[in-house]
Amino acid sequence: MGRIERLDPVVSSQIAAGEVVERPASVVKELVENSLDAGAARIIVEFEDAGLTLIRVSDNGSGMSSRDAVLSVERFATSKLSSIEDLSNIASLGFRGEALPSIASCSRLVLETKAEDEDSGTEVLVEGGVLVKTSEKGLPVGTTVTVRELFFNTPARLKFVRSRSSERQAIVDTVMRLALAWPHISFTLKTGGKTILATSGQGLRNALMDIFGPEAASSFSPVSWNEGHLSVSGFTGNPSNYRRQRDRQIFSVNGRPVKDPVLSRALDYAYTGLLPHRTYPQAVLDVRLPPDQVDVNVHPTKSQVKFTDEQALRRGIRRAVAAALSERALSAGSREDDEPSRMRAGGSYAAPPRYSFPGRTRDSLPPARDPLSGFRSLVPTPGVLDLWKPSRSDTGDTLPGHTWEYLGSIADTYLVASAGSSLIIVDKHALMESLVYRAMRQGESGSQDLLMAEIIRLDPVEASVFEDYKDALLETGFNARLVGDRTVMVSSVPLVLGKALPPESLRDVLARLASGGKSSVSPERMLDVARIATAACHASVRARESLSREGAAALIQALETQPEASTCPHGRPVARELTLKEIGEYFGRSSHGGGGPI
Repeated sequence: MGRIERLDPVVSSQIAAGEVVERPASVVKELVENSLDAGAARIIVEFEDAGLTLIRVSDNGSGMSSRDAVLSVERFATSKLSSIEDLSNIASLGFRGEALPSIASCSRLVLETKAEDEDSGTEVLVEGGVLVKTSEKGLPVGTTVTVRELFFNTPARLKFVRSRSSERQAIVDTVMRLALAWPHISFTLKTGGKTILATSGQGLRNALMDIFGPEAASSFSPVSWNEGHLSVSGFTGNPSNYRRQRDRQIFSVNGRPVKDPVLSRALDYAYTGLLPHRTYPQAVLDVRLPPDQVDVNVHPTKSQVKFTDEQALRRGIRRAVAAALSERALSAGSREDDEPSRMRAGGSYAAPPRYSFPGRTRDSLPPARDPLSGFRSLVPTPGVLDLWKPSRSDTGDTLPGHTWEYLGSIADTYLVASAGSSLIIVDKHALMESLVYRAMRQGESGSQDLLMAEIIRLDPVEASVFEDYKDALLETGFNARLVGDRTVMVSSVPLVLGKALPPESLRDVLARLASGGKSSVSPERMLDVARIATAACHASVRARESLSREGAAALIQALETQPEASTCPHGRPVARELTLKEIGEYFGRSSHGGGGPI
């Protein structure tokens, strides 16, 4: 008896669906892309229960005839490919012809559609991949797809769906990115009877205002650059409005939203020297290039792409953004010399402009790394390093009541102390994070009422996160409530180590919570870790902020009395102890002869 058998068509269709329908947001993405390919000018997305109970996408596109409506829910039927050669020259979004049948195979799907030249519309009902009925129906021109009970017949896949909060945020993020990639299309996103996103379809500047608010939109500079067959357009953020996550690095390639490290790295490079450490610029950029120079088939959900010439693409992104930043610097009167800094013919460009930040400018940045940089970092250099500040007490070499002696700081970032037969190096920022984190977890931080409540406008993803975690945020000291669909009023903020967080830090917490779904931390601990660690990061002393001798000594004392703080909220160590033996071995001395003259 043979061991290989043909699968039942329904089973095989459900297996194929797994490549397309990863989660509810995947359904939304596929249906909206079909609407865009149909030439829609208005798209309305509705969902309930994070998309598991209901997803409905309606458009005013070209619609379908009765014959095409029936064929659209069959596997391997498409209007967008006709030959094998078309696979290497894909200009549409939902080209595969697999979206509707794949979605229908694991849901109860209703397709309602009408073409402009048809007298009546068509309704098609499919349940679990099986066509149930087809009927005529009076409908306007366009298409509406309603998906109910997603994964009702595939409980194993339903089990791996993330939390309702994560799935809801993914839907909001998906529609937001599509709306920014297609700013001349009007998008509306609704859930629970509320509109959580709406764009006018009047261009990208207006889309930025609709989604991020007028104040945030005003911090973006227009980008317009082309060289040969490659063009880059959109908006890039003012360096002073950086983020601590990449949540506002939004890219599209030929109108297809993608998350690609090549694009992110190129954008980061354009901002080299303009941002604080471990922060990221904002940008909404669309890259246009011939379809045969980009492979959109490298990922089942088409969220990642592969480029024929990555080097040219990186160069184009860098030049386009650098030109935009230079233009902004010129218009703001920030130019420091008479050299032309705008984009020139042929794609040449000037170096990025100089921006000032509190306590940090391009001129004060350390020089490029050289082979001796590790050695040079230990040499006192006026203006760059603040080394070996005298910190001994008036009564002796050690501070009273302690076994260690505070020696000073390196580059105002690392604290150095001697502890008998060892040397201790402390990461100031990491230790501060750790202490704040533990104080907040133990409920010792408290909160402070604001003299005047502050109004903060959230983007759609932040608003979705706030709805999910507003009670938990209150526990940490953020007393805030919605006063509109995407506007919150903050009346109190957490106190961390005696210092009140700024109300705007709520956005940092929400952004970290939104990105927390990708973390390896278990779902049960995600909220706790994300909300408190983020607040701790915001309140902690930044790496290059100066500390007084007393403040530095207090930090080291806290580490001595709270050894559990030796790991920061992100899992990194906060201190390194070098024993006399380790130091002696490094310098080639025997274990018993570490103390002689050099």
